Amino acid sequence: ADTETEIAAEKQRSQALAARAGSLKELIASLEADKTRKAADQAKAAERKSADGDQAAPNGAPASTELASLPVPEGNRLTAAAPFSALQGQIALPVTGKIKRRFGADDGNGAVMQGDMVATQSGAIVTAPADGNVLYAGPFRSYGQLLILNAGDGYHVVLAGMSRISVATGQSVLAGEPVGAMGEARVASTSASQNGNATPELYVEFRKDGKPVDPTPWWADRFSGRT
Repeated sequence: ADTETEIAAEKQRSQALAARAGSLKELIASLEADKTRKAADQAKAAERKSADGDQAAPNGAPASTELASLPVPEGNRLTAAAPFSALQGQIALPVTGKIKRRFGADDGNGAVMQGDMVATQSGAIVTAPADGNVLYAGPFRSYGQLLILNAGDGYHVVLAGMSRISVATGQSVLAGEPVGAMGEARVASTSASQNGNATPELYVEFRKDGKPVDPTPWWADRFSGRT
C-alpha cells in the first residue's frame, strides 16, 4: 500500500510540473530539479532518523521496507554496461517499423525535426531503447502520451505517440523492456501535421544536456539507413 501511495504521489507531482512547463526542455529541467530536491530531503530524513537512534539500519540507511517504496536513486539505478554515449551503433528502434522522417528534416510546419519519426503498426509494443530511469510518464501538450527516460551521463530518451504507457515515474527499466503500446492510428506527434496518414507513428528524441541530438549515430546499422 505504501508503494502504491508513493507511486501515486510521484505521478501527481510530475503531472503538476508538466502542467506548468511550457516546453519539453522546461519539463525535463523541472523534473530533474524536483528529483534532486527530493533525494536531498530523503537523505536528510535518513540522517535525522539515524541520529535519533530510531529503527534504522546500523549504517544509518532507512529500513529495507522504506527503501523498497522509494524511486530508485539515479546513482543506484540499473545502468547499461557502458555509458549511453558508448552505445552508438548498437541501439535498436524501440518499435518495429521504419524511420520515415529524420532529425533535421522538414517537420511539415516550417520547422525541423528534433528527433526521428518511426512508422509502425497498430498495437505495436514499444520497448526501452536503453537502460534508464523513468523521469516522466503521462500526457504532455501536443506530444500525447509522453515517456522520458534518464539514460545517465546527461542523456534523456523521449518517446511520444503511444496510446498506452505501462511504466511509472521513478521506475527503472532495462533496454528492450516493454514500456507501452501504439494505438490504432497516430495519436500525436510534435508536428501534428494533418497529412492523412493513419499509420501509427512513434516519435523518438535523444537529448544531451537539455539539447536534442541526432539519434542516427546510435541506431544499429540495420535501422540507421547507413550503407
